[in-house]
Amino acid sequence: MNSQAKFLISSLFIVLIILCIILTRFYLDVTKNTENSIRDNKIDSVVKNFGEMQVFKSVNGFYGLLDSQKSVIIEPSWLEVLDVTSEMVLVSSEMHHEILIGGIDYEENVVLPFVFSSVEKLDDDYYLGTVQKDNKYIIYDKNYEPVFSESFDKIEYDNKLLAVSSENCNYYYDMAGQIPILRSAELQCNIGDLLLNWRIANQVYLAELHADDLKKMNSHVADYMKMLIADDFSGLELISSNEYFNNLIKSSRFSEINLKNINKFAFSRRESGAYDFMFVVNYDTMQEEQNISGQAEVHLYFRKNSENQMILTATDLQFEEIQPEPIAEE
Repeated sequence: MNSQAKFLISSLFIVLIILCIILTRFYLDVTKNTENSIRDNKIDSVVKNFGEMQVFKSVNGFYGLLDSQKSVIIEPSWLEVLDVTSEMVLVSSEMHHEILIGGIDYEENVVLPFVFSSVEKLDDDYYLGTVQKDNKYIIYDKNYEPVFSESFDKIEYDNKLLAVSSENCNYYYDMAGQIPILRSAELQCNIGDLLLNWRIANQVYLAELHADDLKKMNSHVADYMKMLIADDFSGLELISSNEYFNNLIKSSRFSEINLKNINKFAFSRRESGAYDFMFVVNYDTMQEEQNISGQAEVHLYFRKNSENQMILTATDLQFEEIQPEPIAEE
């Protein structure tokens, strides 16, 4: 055997030794990690029961869930297990350096987003989630389904009576039945530089109207009055539809007066089915170098379109000038 062959055999032998060392270390590391994982996941204590389900704490300090057979169905990887339903487990976890609460199913898929700083029980039927990012409130039923389509800035809940606030609108609900029943609403909208505070508590109308309908009316009133004052109706397509535009384009009378105050409001339904939103505004104006006072009675008529959206369909503007009384001669 020549020297070149001997060198090649020696090199292969060294390579085999190195590979054996690497494989041995890898096997020991895997075995060690597996043992650590098993040890860390080992049940330390049972801390809470949800029917036949049991929340347990592992030796690693995290929490998981056992079924009725004492089998692990949720791995101990959560900071806390807060609630258990047939469809979901409410848990907390550290995400982006923040502790957030969300929900997972029994496959450990996220079914309630991890966006909450707290989730608290209002009563046996409702839960309140506080969104960490903006401190908005979301109300859930006992199955963690959202009760309303929006979040709220503020809520008060007492003995099945719920008061919620969103964007300067306040709604009051009776929560005792199967579904929330709107009992009254208080809203605000701008009429030029004036603020109109209006309220509706008529149960016949509220049985037909939702909070979204009232919010649409509130927004459309402000938008339409802004158009009247500016004598610019280019935004009508946002609050109505083409077939009603001719009923909505009015003279520029509002651009010529100075609004002083609002002294009356009423909400009713006409025989045609349209909702009549009425308010009276006092104003003054200059005519022939004389200050003339008056009032305008404004009727805005609303209907729902084919898409069940509340739109403005017609208006009636009634102006009444108040002539100053002549000064009596002495």
